[in-house]
Amino acid sequence: MKYLILSALLLAFGTLCAQPKVMTMQAYESNGTSEMKLRERYPKFTDAKKGAILNQSLQKIVTETLKAKGLVDYHLMYSAYVSETGTLDYVLYNYFAGDKVKDSLRTILDRDLPAQFQDWKLEGFEGKKFGFSGMFTMGRPAFERKVRTGDSLVGSLELAHTEIDTLRIKQLVLDESDLAEVPYALIYRFPNLEYLDLHGNKLTEINLELAHLPKLENLDLRFNKLSQDKITLTKNKSLKILNLQGNVLTDTPDAARVSKRLESMWLGGNKTLALDNRSFRQLRRVRDLNFYGCDLTTLPNGLRKLRRLEVLDLYYNKFAYLPKPVTKLKKLTHLAVANNELMTLPDRIDRLKRLQILYAHHNHLGHLPERAARLKNLNLLDLGYNLYSEFPKEIAALPNLRELDLSGNQLTSFPAPLSELRYLEKLYLRGNPFLRDETAQAYLPYIKKLEANPTEVFY
Repeated sequence: MKYLILSALLLAFGTLCAQPKVMTMQAYESNGTSEMKLRERYPKFTDAKKGAILNQSLQKIVTETLKAKGLVDYHLMYSAYVSETGTLDYVLYNYFAGDKVKDSLRTILDRDLPAQFQDWKLEGFEGKKFGFSGMFTMGRPAFERKVRTGDSLVGSLELAHTEIDTLRIKQLVLDESDLAEVPYALIYRFPNLEYLDLHGNKLTEINLELAHLPKLENLDLRFNKLSQDKITLTKNKSLKILNLQGNVLTDTPDAARVSKRLESMWLGGNKTLALDNRSFRQLRRVRDLNFYGCDLTTLPNGLRKLRRLEVLDLYYNKFAYLPKPVTKLKKLTHLAVANNELMTLPDRIDRLKRLQILYAHHNHLGHLPERAARLKNLNLLDLGYNLYSEFPKEIAALPNLRELDLSGNQLTSFPAPLSELRYLEKLYLRGNPFLRDETAQAYLPYIKKLEANPTEVFY
């Protein structure tokens, strides 16, 4: 009998050992450990196509597990770490959900997922540890709405109905108010509005007469259900900022073209965009353009018509190469191309003579084009979590660089040319092989020298 009990205990112990550790990122680091150290042991997986398959398989297990428990409204970010045998060692996550379900969601993830992941095994991936990460949203993550307040602000439907001195109100915030239709009569009560926030509702159509709102500068319509032909604004010379993130647009809307002084247009999260050269007509005043998370693989030549563009956000798309029209934007100062599939940056990136900030982290970059050394106005360069095994010599030629991030690359020795960047204020080197515990000590003199410049070094 005692042998049967011992066998059962060993079987149970073996099962527990085979299960991956699933916990929040904060819980993992609360024990004095660092996820950065984990990333050193599990290099980033760089095959984009296979990476998509990995993420799909993991997300399927998570969504099915949570759906079985009745949880469908949440946003999840995760990092997964795979052993040499193709099984999961760790799954660390952060999440966003409503107050009513967030505790249940964490309990289910921590308690049920280890067993669900126990049989997760990759065929053809064995022999080398690696990590991959992703994020996804299911449903509409809810949260308790907080009413904003201010001297010239109305923050709820109830207050909008009861406000007497309507002429003093400049901001009307009706976000997350479960609106299926726009309350036009209520909005038009406030003729001096400069900011109207209707984000996070259930709007499928909007038709604003801006003659009733002659001072409106900022219109926030993100995270509704607005389609291409259901957004109508009358001609105006007041609107400067139009936020349409997270709707179901297929192109830039005519509402942007009739706003003659529009400077900022945010279209991120519209995953059905099909842009062509006509998409950028009559938008020549636009200075800030956002295509965050639209699954774009290219951009049409018509983009070059935006000759006043200063900020371009292309985070979380699927660019393997940066489209040529980007280098035609001569007034560009901020370029964000992080979390794509870039293998290289454009050879003629030096045409962006005014570029001050470049975010290119989490790509597949391994070198810089030679002409990148001509970006004399570059202040911030983020190349973290790429494939650099050698320090790009072009960086040492950037005279105005103030902040440099090379975290999570494959640098095997301390990049000595960094000492030439005498004005560098912040330097990030975490997660490179030369900073392993057994070798980091040898490079401390270099780091101390930089810190004496003074440069703040994170390692």
